[in-house]
Amino acid sequence: MPQLEDKRSAKQRDWYKVSVDTLRGWLIFFGLLGLAGAGYFGLQYVERQGLRDEAARVLDESGVLFQQLRGEVGGGAFLAEYEAAWSDLEAARQYFGERHYRSALDLGRRSRDVLLSIRDAAREGDGGGEAEFIAVQGRVEYRRGERGQWRAARSRQSLDSGDYVKTSDGGSAEIMFEDGTLYTVRPNTLFLVSRSSASATGQQTISLEYGWVNLNTARRPNRVETPASEARVQDDSQAVVAYDEVGRQARVTAFRGSVEVRSGGETRQLQALQTVAGSSEGLADTEDLPPAPLLLTPGENQDFDIDSRQEMLMSWQAVRGADRYALQVSRNRLFVDNIIDVGDRGSVEATVGMRGEGSFFWRVAAIGASGVQGPWSTPSRFRVASLSGGQGEEDREPPEVSIDDIQAYGSIFIVRGATEPGAAVRVNTDSVVVEADGTFTKTIQLVQAGWDFIEVEAVDSSGNEAIARRRVYVYGL
Repeated sequence: MPQLEDKRSAKQRDWYKVSVDTLRGWLIFFGLLGLAGAGYFGLQYVERQGLRDEAARVLDESGVLFQQLRGEVGGGAFLAEYEAAWSDLEAARQYFGERHYRSALDLGRRSRDVLLSIRDAAREGDGGGEAEFIAVQGRVEYRRGERGQWRAARSRQSLDSGDYVKTSDGGSAEIMFEDGTLYTVRPNTLFLVSRSSASATGQQTISLEYGWVNLNTARRPNRVETPASEARVQDDSQAVVAYDEVGRQARVTAFRGSVEVRSGGETRQLQALQTVAGSSEGLADTEDLPPAPLLLTPGENQDFDIDSRQEMLMSWQAVRGADRYALQVSRNRLFVDNIIDVGDRGSVEATVGMRGEGSFFWRVAAIGASGVQGPWSTPSRFRVASLSGGQGEEDREPPEVSIDDIQAYGSIFIVRGATEPGAAVRVNTDSVVVEADGTFTKTIQLVQAGWDFIEVEAVDSSGNEAIARRRVYVYGL
């Protein structure tokens, strides 16, 4: 009998020992889990406090600018922008008081940027200039002359002769010159603006120090100088001029119209879909480019329900002479910080995964057997959304907005367009009555003769905004 009791005691001790080890393991697991949770919420708290401090700083800067400009704007040309900036600042302060720091920061930045533009224009006598920023994406800067300070570029900021423009990695901009030429400046680019009268031919001129630009001329030729070449882009033409500072080589490409290229004592005339490389030693052989592909699917403004599908097929028409294709998908129409950026598609389709909601732009270019890329297709837009409607989620989707028709009568323009029902619309800062179905009509007058642009801004009930622009020619009064 005692022997039996000893065996039971031994079994109980063994069982008790295993329980302690298991319990210790669970305690360690839950302890680590608790530490991870505390770390996560601590990080969230730190990020929220950082967002709060940044929003407070921006609101203070906007308030100071508002006070500084109170006596300078008065009833002048910038009164509408000034009042819009004040409205944004008031809304930002309300969001801040309600602890919606992200919304407060976004509106505060928009108010500050508008006020900075007004200050620069008012104090520098900025009423025209050689050119004007139309759109800015990422880090874009400009400098007044050789010894000026670099400043952040903003929409509607003007440029004059002697000004420099610089884009960093991920920065891009659209700039319209007074002769109607539209420049698209790509990342990592630096150039100098020269006055059109500085050229013996009367052409608008820029000096490209490095990087590349795409220019679309109107009724006058333009000239782009690089350390290795000179490109004279004729009127009603589209071209790309690039300069590699390390390799000291330039490349000039004509997509539409014609371009005269000079380099190393040689002169070459490029026609549409031709390209040539140049250096101080002269010009290489001219190469032909494949044309732009025609996009097939998805269609323009097509909607996709992310709740019912996770993949989407993109397809385009085959191009004769194409060895492969380049594909880009981006959240912005300037195609910087692209979500997809590949140049090795051997077929005319691609299957891509849908990983989040939003509006997206996509385009395709054909690449010839020599490796030279042709022009990009006209970008197309599609939207990915939860069509079932996510309950309780904050709406961050910008409204759709389009300019459907513009009728010109000298300096008078009748603008017709559409947006989502309930959105507020402004045409060149003037408020517009929007019909129940989202359509609108606005008559405006542009008093300055020459090339200008019409801008339509739509803002939905959640504060998301979208902008559509159209270049127009204004005849004198």
